[in-house]
Amino acid sequence: MSKLRDILQVLLLCVFFARTLSACSDKELYSAPEDLSSAKVGLLNVELPQDSLYKVMPDAEFKEYGKFMQLFLDLSTGRCDAAVVDSAMAAEATGKNSEYVLIGNVCGYHAIVHESRCEHREQYGITSAGWWKNWKMRLKRGLFNDDATALLLKGLYTTVVIFFFAAIFAILLAAILTYMAIKHKWVYIYKPLSWIVSVLHDIPPVVLMMFFYYVVFVSSGLSGVVVSIIALGIYTSGSLYKIFKIHIMQVGKEQRESAFMLGLKERHAYRYVILPQALKSSMPLLAGELKLLLRSTSYAGYIAQKDLVKAADAIQSDTLEAFIPLLVVSLLYLFLSWAIVELLCWLYKKLFVHG
Repeated sequence: MSKLRDILQVLLLCVFFARTLSACSDKELYSAPEDLSSAKVGLLNVELPQDSLYKVMPDAEFKEYGKFMQLFLDLSTGRCDAAVVDSAMAAEATGKNSEYVLIGNVCGYHAIVHESRCEHREQYGITSAGWWKNWKMRLKRGLFNDDATALLLKGLYTTVVIFFFAAIFAILLAAILTYMAIKHKWVYIYKPLSWIVSVLHDIPPVVLMMFFYYVVFVSSGLSGVVVSIIALGIYTSGSLYKIFKIHIMQVGKEQRESAFMLGLKERHAYRYVILPQALKSSMPLLAGELKLLLRSTSYAGYIAQKDLVKAADAIQSDTLEAFIPLLVVSLLYLFLSWAIVELLCWLYKKLFVHG
């Protein structure tokens, strides 16, 4: 628990300092489109004559966006000072997030800024609420509402299911390969299988998942979750196989012979002498590979699976705010990583210390 607490404290301190530095930076305020003459202005599907734009904003830096969400996320983070959109998009933006303020029209289109960049706040009905009220409002909008909570829970469920079954599949496949390699059994199966696993392990997991989903299992009817489990299980088994084999072979030959001389059968020698030492030395590498597998589950969105990352994207699309959903998803991944290490330690004690 102390390790998890330390990780959370460091993350929260980083977030606090990042937000403090952002708040303390000098920002130019705007009250009308004419004030945007030297600002960074984002355009979304706005076909305006350049003469009209430059007449109102002669020194502005224009940037064209193809996606509605990307424009307003840049607006909220300060990468863009203002946005010029049509009336429908302006209504959608202000309806989803009350922090976006209309400051006027530009040739029939609407100029929008974030409320932190609005000069005459009272004119637009913006009250100076305390920082706690602002945070409560943001948490309610980005986390504590039915849609956001449902998205996060579904994404967490998908992520945990993919990780859990992919980890079991990877460990079983790696254990089978290790057994065949050490015992020199079923060489005609072991050789091609180990070669396939090694080759697939050299392919990036996101590419492997997409290849399995769109090429290998395209006509099988398997769901994206099952394909993710198969792809990530095979990918992770390549490294686990090497870890298992190396650490088992590192246990000295003398200890094996001593176990046999004491009258232990082969399975008992592995159970009480060889495997405890091999697992203890391989525990850090095993935990690292499983945490890497957990991070690789974030690629499930590439094959249309609603994992945690996809849930964060959906919440950003609904609220036009990135900070709260990304912070929550980061904390969930940190918790899952901590749980993996704690579970491995518990299993080791359960199987080999008190067994």
